[in-house]
Amino acid sequence: MLTRPYTLSLVAVLLLLPVLALGCSNAEADQPAPDTRVPVRTAPVVADAEALPLRVSGRLASKAEMTLSFKIGGIVEQVLVEEGQRVQKGQRLARLNLAEIDAQVMQAQSGFDKASRDLDRAERLLRDSVVTRTQAQDARTAVDIAQAQLDIAQFNRRYAEIVAPESGRILKRWIETSELVTPGKAVITMGVARSGWVLRVGLSDRDVVQLHPGDRAEVVFDAYPAHTFVASVTEIADAADAASGTFEVELAVEDPDGLLKSGFIATADLYPSSQATYHRIPIEALVEGNGYEGVVYAISEADGHAHRTPVRIARLLDTEVVVAEGLDGIAEVVTDGAPYLTDETPVRIAE
Repeated sequence: MLTRPYTLSLVAVLLLLPVLALGCSNAEADQPAPDTRVPVRTAPVVADAEALPLRVSGRLASKAEMTLSFKIGGIVEQVLVEEGQRVQKGQRLARLNLAEIDAQVMQAQSGFDKASRDLDRAERLLRDSVVTRTQAQDARTAVDIAQAQLDIAQFNRRYAEIVAPESGRILKRWIETSELVTPGKAVITMGVARSGWVLRVGLSDRDVVQLHPGDRAEVVFDAYPAHTFVASVTEIADAADAASGTFEVELAVEDPDGLLKSGFIATADLYPSSQATYHRIPIEALVEGNGYEGVVYAISEADGHAHRTPVRIARLLDTEVVVAEGLDGIAEVVTDGAPYLTDETPVRIAE
């Protein structure tokens, strides 16, 4: 049984409990609610009217390349040039063994001589009424046929050797001495000296419409990585290539020092003369990318939320993204913290 002092103490404690509970509740109410907004940093969107360079690659070639071959088949007797050699117009480059060809010319010549003698005899006999006019006409026809066969043999004899049709350089030698070649088989490929060098590249439809003949370009070859060659757009295809779907653009490349060779691989920056408005943002702002499509986050001033914003990418640079569409009216995009956001995430700008 509790004594009176202990009874009074217990009563006092029970009376104080509601007061203590009320005091704790008021203390918790005075503390601010935790900030659940995601801290981020932003960067400005810079709009500028410019002509973005178009980077492409291609293979160098002579403006006019000729692949030369023999009119008839036979055994190659001589190949008189080497790759890289400069040649003059009319210079002999290669020829076949002429033994069989000369025999064919002799045979055709003999046939023509015999037909001519038969015609003379037939015409004399016709005057003496020994043969009919039809027989004399047949003799004339035989002469015509023999003449045609002789012309063919002489023509083939003439094209049993290859001479340079223009001055230029030997780009490729396809055959060696003593090889058996068929009619029309590639023997020598040469580039015409006066034609110059061209770089042919393929562009997509959205890029080719920005170019015009005369637009400048800068070309760097793998063989000369520290040397920049000046070039200009000379031809733009009106139709896409059926296989690649790209439009061929031809660049005339200047080579004042004679350093270039056919087949060099090059990277070219094309500078369109027409300008358009683009937006530049730090590359850290790009959170998704698929080809020319990407996603960034912009902060709404109205509700302080980050909004997922699709953009169309024009160019990826070392530290920047050049955006063609999607950032009109947007002043800033999220950089630090962007990968952790989703659409409508509440954010705060970190100090």
